[in-house]
Amino acid sequence: MGLMPGNRHTVIIGGGVIGSCIAYFITSDPRYDHKTHKVTVLEASSIGGGASGKAGGVIARWADPLCLAPLSYRLHCGLARKHDGIEKWGFRHVFCADVDAMGEAVGQTVTTESHAHFHSHPISLPSNKDYPPELDWITPETITSYTELGCPENTAQVHPHLFTNSIAEAAKEQGACFTRGSVTSLNYGHDGDGVRSVSYQTKETSDLCEVHATDIVVAAGPWTKKLLPEAPIKESRNHSIVVRPQNPVSAYVLFPELHPKVPQKRIPPEIYSRPDGTIYSCGPSDMDVPLPETTDMVDVNPETCDRIYSDVSSVSAAIREGEIITRQACYRPFVVGRARDIGPLVGPTGVKSLWLASGHDSWGISNAPGTGKLMSELILDGKTSSADISSLDPRLMF
Repeated sequence: MGLMPGNRHTVIIGGGVIGSCIAYFITSDPRYDHKTHKVTVLEASSIGGGASGKAGGVIARWADPLCLAPLSYRLHCGLARKHDGIEKWGFRHVFCADVDAMGEAVGQTVTTESHAHFHSHPISLPSNKDYPPELDWITPETITSYTELGCPENTAQVHPHLFTNSIAEAAKEQGACFTRGSVTSLNYGHDGDGVRSVSYQTKETSDLCEVHATDIVVAAGPWTKKLLPEAPIKESRNHSIVVRPQNPVSAYVLFPELHPKVPQKRIPPEIYSRPDGTIYSCGPSDMDVPLPETTDMVDVNPETCDRIYSDVSSVSAAIREGEIITRQACYRPFVVGRARDIGPLVGPTGVKSLWLASGHDSWGISNAPGTGKLMSELILDGKTSSADISSLDPRLMF
C-alpha cells in the first residue's frame, strides 16, 4: 500500500548506533508529528548487535572528522544529561593517551608467525611529569612513552551496547517503530523517479513484506554494499575481549604500541577501563574474512582473542590477574579511496529520496549523535544547519 497524500515515511535500514540516532533525532524534532510522519527502523538481527555493541566506546571532541566530531561530542554530553546516561550507559569523562610499551616476560609465549620466544627488553621510563600516577593498573616499568591525546574536558566514553539500545528505546518512546527483518531490495520507480519502497523478510515469520517510503536511509554499516554495491564501503573484522579485574581501575583509554613478543614488531591494541569495573581491549583488524549475512553470524576466533589477552596482559598485572568474561568479534565499515580523517559518507545519494550514512570506521560511536542530528536536518529541511558536512557528501564518491 502506498502513502496517503501529505504523509511521510522515513525508513532507516540498520538498527545500529547510526540508525538508532537518526531515528532518535528525527522523532525528537519539534516539527515531527507521528500522525503524519512515520519512522521505521529495519534491523536484520538485534539492536546494536554488530560494532555498535562491541566497539570500545570512546567519545572525543578531537576525533575524525573535525567537521562532525565537535558537534557529536556536544550532543553526547547533552544526551547523557537528558537521559541519565551516567546510570543507563556508563557515560563518563576520561583521559586518553598514546602509549609506547615494552611487554614484560610473563611465562614463555611463542608467536604463531615466527615461533620467536617472548623476552623482556631494556626500557626507560617516561618522565614523571608525563606519566600520571593514577594510571596504576598499567605496569610503570613497561612504559617507554606517554602522550596525552584527550582529557576529561574533551574526551568521554560510553558502553556502546547500552548506549545504542538506550537511544533506540528513547526513539521508540518518541514514536519510532523498530522492525526485525532482513532487507532484500530497494525498489525504484518505473519512471526513474527515485526509490519508492523497501522489500524485506521478517525475522520471526520469514514473510516477505514491502514498505513504501518518502525517504530511505541506508545506515547498514559494512552491510551497506549489499544494498548499494556502488558505494565505496568496505569492512574489516576486529576481535575484542572484556576482562574483569580483581579491583577497580582508574578511568583511562589507551592507544598503545606494544612490543610484547617479537623485537621490531609493533602491536596496536586499544585498552579501555569501563565504569562497570571491566577492561575492554581490541586488537588489529583482519581483512580477509568474508562478511556474513547478519551480525549474529559473525565468527569469533578464540586464538585471536587469546592473543589480544596475552599482548595486553604483558603490560598490566590487573588484566593478567583478571578473568576474561567476553570474547567477541565485529565488522567495522570504512570508506575506500580516501584518507581516514576525511570521515564517513553522510547525506544524499544521486538517487532521489535515497540517503546514506555509513563508513564511520573507528569513530562510529563517537560520531553517531552528530550523524543523527545532521541527517534529521537533511531529511526535514533539505540542508544542514548544525555543521558543514559538505566534505562527507556521498555524491563526491559515487
